[in-house]
Amino acid sequence: MSSIRSLARAQLSHDLARFFPFWYKLTPMQQRRLADTCTVRKYHAGADILLHQICNGGLLFVYEGAIRAYIISPHGREATICRRSKGETGVVLPLNEHRAENVIPVFQAEEDSLIAYIAKPDVYRAALENPEMLEFYTEATAACVQEIINSFFSFAFLPLQSRVARILLERVKASGGGLTISATHEMLASATGTSREVATRTLGKMQADGILRTGRGQVEILDLKKLEALASV
Repeated sequence: MSSIRSLARAQLSHDLARFFPFWYKLTPMQQRRLADTCTVRKYHAGADILLHQICNGGLLFVYEGAIRAYIISPHGREATICRRSKGETGVVLPLNEHRAENVIPVFQAEEDSLIAYIAKPDVYRAALENPEMLEFYTEATAACVQEIINSFFSFAFLPLQSRVARILLERVKASGGGLTISATHEMLASATGTSREVATRTLGKMQADGILRTGRGQVEILDLKKLEALASV
């Protein structure tokens, strides 16, 4: 574990202003306090991140890499419910882990990742002192809830090809619009709540339809309009 101050000092103000659009509306004391309470950790690809133990109700942001939150069935099948990639901010929704019937998602690094987070007490204190911080936290929480609702809708009502298309479009957006994205069959299976074999067949059908082409750990989008149409079903 290391303080955010271990990052290059010259980058500190720039980085926090990038993650927090209200940064320059804070007083110097408030800026120092938030910087001092940020924690930065590195995670290797595939590592679980115990965010609900260390940051329950707090804010996180991704410096490098990508992370996801997923749920797992009693039989070991995974389904991704939200994801954050480089440059994105999120909220670790406060959940009750003390009731056995509650489903608690697992956070995992999809790639080698550098994650910074601010714990709930420090977020709450800053929000009480600054209306812009409160608005940001409220909007970030709403965005997280909306993403989970969208995931539920996708799992409950959309055919698998449409779910895969939505995941691929999210990766295109995260890459800045690049049409060749990192995506394995295992990742797409986990993201859409299916098996690797079924995900492979689905990608094969989409490739036969001229929508994409698969490679080693990559997917190249050949027809973006067809992919968008499929995602909107």
